[in-house]
Amino acid sequence: MKSVRIAGGLGFYGDSWKPIKASIERGNVQYMASDHLAELTLAILQKDRQRDPRLGYTRDFVPMLAELLPIAVPKGVKFILNAGG
Repeated sequence: MKSVRIAGGLGFYGDSWKPIKASIERGNVQYMASDHLAELTLAILQKDRQRDPRLGYTRDFVPMLAELLPIAVPKGVKFILNAGG
């Protein structure tokens, strides 16, 4: 039977992505899953969208990927993310 290695991190908007980075750097991870949309996060994103319709997504998502992709792509790590609002 083929095995798949999945790591997880983040549970809400503003949560630290340092554990995700450590898992990618130190672990034999094939997939990284994270969920940025806790209930409180959805309320925050809705208020953001009411102020500016172009918003409505977690604003730490792009900086997180900018930091993680350079170390994840060479290792073949794929992301499973929930960050839209």
